[in-house]
Amino acid sequence: MEQMKLESQPRMAKKQSYNDRVCAKCMGHRALCGIRPCPILMRAKAQARIDEAFVGMDLTGSSPPSVFVGESGYPKVLAGPLIPPLRSEDAMYMERPDHWLTKTIDEILALRFSLVRTKKYIPVTAASNPSRELVETQTLALSEAPMVSEATLLKKPQFTSVFSDVTLPMGPSAPLRKFRLDDNPKVPKVIDRVTSDTDLLAVKGVKNLFDSGIRLEHITRLLSVGTIGQKKARRLVPTKWSITATDDIIGKELHKQVLRNSWINDFRVSIDNALGNTVVLLFLPSAWQFEAMECWLGGLKPPIISDHEWFKGRKDYAKDVVGAYYATRLPALEYLVSIRRQAGVIVFMEIDPQQWVPLGVWRFREIAKRALETSVKSFSSVDEALNEIVAHLRVPMHRWLETSKIYPEFRAQTSLTDFW
Repeated sequence: MEQMKLESQPRMAKKQSYNDRVCAKCMGHRALCGIRPCPILMRAKAQARIDEAFVGMDLTGSSPPSVFVGESGYPKVLAGPLIPPLRSEDAMYMERPDHWLTKTIDEILALRFSLVRTKKYIPVTAASNPSRELVETQTLALSEAPMVSEATLLKKPQFTSVFSDVTLPMGPSAPLRKFRLDDNPKVPKVIDRVTSDTDLLAVKGVKNLFDSGIRLEHITRLLSVGTIGQKKARRLVPTKWSITATDDIIGKELHKQVLRNSWINDFRVSIDNALGNTVVLLFLPSAWQFEAMECWLGGLKPPIISDHEWFKGRKDYAKDVVGAYYATRLPALEYLVSIRRQAGVIVFMEIDPQQWVPLGVWRFREIAKRALETSVKSFSSVDEALNEIVAHLRVPMHRWLETSKIYPEFRAQTSLTDFW
C-alpha cells in the first residue's frame, strides 16, 4: 500500500494545467496553447449536453464500465461509478485506451468529457465489508461490457478538475445519493474465480488475471474498488495509485522471468509516435537494466529527467519520471519475455506541448506496446542503433547520453570486454 501511496506525489508544475493568462488571451479560439479544438470549450459543450439529458437529479446511462476512486482525504475517499447520459454499446470505447492511438485528442476528450463522475465519501476499509451501493459499484467493476446504471445525484454535475498526468480525463462530477445497476454483469470466469478467492494475495490475483489475458484497465479497476486480495486486507485504492501499482506488480513478475534468460546478441530499436508523444526503446546486449528518460520540448535547452534500475530492479519509487517509468517498463519486459531473452533497455520519451494535453500514462504504455508489436530493427553496433534513433528525436543525442546513467556504464563494460 505504501508503494501505491507514493503515486500521489505531484509531477513537475510545468506538466499540470493550462496557464490562466494564456487562456485569458486566447478566449478559446486562437489556439495559443497549440491545441485545437480548445479543451475548455469542449468541456463547456459537454456540460451543456449532459445538462440537457437530466430529468431532475436522475441520471441513466451505460457505464463503460468505469469507476473512479479519488485520493484526497485518504483513508476516507470520494469514490463512485462514471456514467454517460446515454445507452449505447459505444460506451465501452470510453474506457479502452488501447483503441485510442489512432484517434485525435479532441475525439478522446469528447469521449471522456461525456462521463459523469458520481462520488460519495467512503472509508477505504469498507471494501472488505461493503454497503449495498458499494457492492453495486464493485459489481460494475467486474463486468467486461457496458452496464445500464441509474444514479440519483444531490447536485447537478459540474466540472472541477479535468486533467491528470496519470489517470484518464473525465467529465463533470456530482455527489451521489443512490446508485443501482439495471443490468447483469458479463464477468469472465477467471475474474469471478480470483475475486471470489478471499485467501488469495492481491499480488497473485493481479498476476493470475494478467496471465489469463485480462486487460490492464480492467485489472486496475478491480484493484481500485477492493475486489482483489485477502478478505480482511481488501481496501479501496485511489485510481492514481492502482494504475502504477498494477504496472509495477506485473512488471516485477515479468522481471523474474527475464532474469532467467540469456542476453540478446545485437542492438535493437523500436520507435513510435502518437498524440504529441514520441517513444523510443533501445535494447542493449547486457544483463537486465532499465532507464526511462523524459523531455518536454520547448526552449533552447529543455531539461531531461531520468529514473533507472539495475539488475535486481528497484525498491523505491521512480520519483522523477513517475508513472511513465512503470508504463514503459512493462511493455519492454513483455517483449523480452515473448522472445525469451534478457537485455538492458533505455527508453527515450519526448513530449511536444504544442500537441499535448494530459491524458494519463496509458499513452506511453500503448505507444511503446505498439512500437514493439509493429517494428523492431536490429543493429550490429550501438552507434548504428543511435544513428537510427537520432532521426526521430528533436533533442540532440549527446544531451540524452549525458543524462543517462546506464549508457556510460554499458560503454565502460563494453570497453573492458574488448580489452580482455
